[in-house]
Amino acid sequence: MRHSRCSRRTARWEAAVLVMAVLVAPVRAADDWNGFDVSFSLVPPDQILRGGPPKDGIPALTDPPVRPADRADDLRADDWVIGVRIGSDARAYPLRILVWHEAVNDTLGGMPVLVTYCPLCNSALVFDRNVGGQVREFGISGLLYNSNLLLYDRQPVPSQESLWSQGMMRAVTGPAARAGLRLTPIPSEMLPWGEWKKRYPQTTVLSFPTGYGRNYFQDPYRRYHLLQDQVLFPVRLRRPKPKGVRLKDMVVVVQADSTLRAYRFEDVKSQTQKAGFLEDRLGSVRVRLTYVEKGRWVRVESPDDPDRLWPVAYMYWFALASLLPEVEVYPSDPPR
Repeated sequence: MRHSRCSRRTARWEAAVLVMAVLVAPVRAADDWNGFDVSFSLVPPDQILRGGPPKDGIPALTDPPVRPADRADDLRADDWVIGVRIGSDARAYPLRILVWHEAVNDTLGGMPVLVTYCPLCNSALVFDRNVGGQVREFGISGLLYNSNLLLYDRQPVPSQESLWSQGMMRAVTGPAARAGLRLTPIPSEMLPWGEWKKRYPQTTVLSFPTGYGRNYFQDPYRRYHLLQDQVLFPVRLRRPKPKGVRLKDMVVVVQADSTLRAYRFEDVKSQTQKAGFLEDRLGSVRVRLTYVEKGRWVRVESPDDPDRLWPVAYMYWFALASLLPEVEVYPSDPPR
């Protein structure tokens, strides 16, 4: 009976997500923007929208419990995770958890890290939490810009809190935006749990008992991801959509040698079928991308340093086009 009630609650949540475009998308965030001061903003304040929940209505996790891989029997091999390795320490963050919390403030290998996931953009990015000489703890603002998650940094005085765009990787309002602070991405991957566990058998993984009453075995955005050319909130594309490209085509953005370049999964898949992989050069670094049919994910590595992980960002094409229009898209689409 308890499981039935939980399933009904999840079904109601999923239905709410599907109608959110009608109920919320056309509405501005009003004058209080969930209580945040947007008098200084690097993005148009009238394009900052409420996503539905209030500030901290989606609870970010801080120092959550973890467990070794051999005790994660409730995770399936094809469950998606964000994998992070710093030094000899590896950790997996299941999307089953992140879809309900969107951000994890953690410490790995002695480094304070921020693991983020925006379900609306299917975007996964991991950052260093030491920003501007301060180790920051981040929460979920309940606001969106171009359908993308806006985080905020918790401060002793709420008026000193700033909004941070996950996809733009920078502060967009408040004191941190005035100071021009940006988030530094750190190496990570988004891939099936079985692949990560195979590569790093000593990995730890986030535990499901987080202290919050969420059904981590239901995805409230499942139907949303099936709508390939529909979004729930207004998005202003800042680069034209090429013929044949869908708004929700998956893209991986790779950073190497201070160069950023984006690759559509479909292009990597096509090249993998022809040549076994897609090889490119970012500055002085050779990068190799391989589409893995089993799991439908893209492996990013360098043939010159195969054990190294690279800073990457995974997202839908519309997020790239609206948040990072300056990034070149492989093979020849110039930045805007």
